[in-house]
Amino acid sequence: MSSTPYEARTSTLFKAMKAEQVLKGDIRLMELLASYHSVLINNDIEFSEKLTWCLENCQNKFRDLSAEEGRVWYFENAEDAMMFAMKWS
Repeated sequence: MSSTPYEARTSTLFKAMKAEQVLKGDIRLMELLASYHSVLINNDIEFSEKLTWCLENCQNKFRDLSAEEGRVWYFENAEDAMMFAMKWS
């Protein structure tokens, strides 16, 4: 029996949420991200546009994780963080 498009999207969303919780529990990753420059974005609207912007414009590594207030975007490069904040904050 195949799933409906809604069930498939819901399943994918739950898998992504679970994977993100695993990442947040990774002490080594979180210690590394503590040394990065972070930018908190209060809304999660236009996520794909933000990700595309990062892929096209960032000079170094970046990562995003959900937070209670929105999403935190982490940038290895301070200039990347500043430009992202100016564009999206």
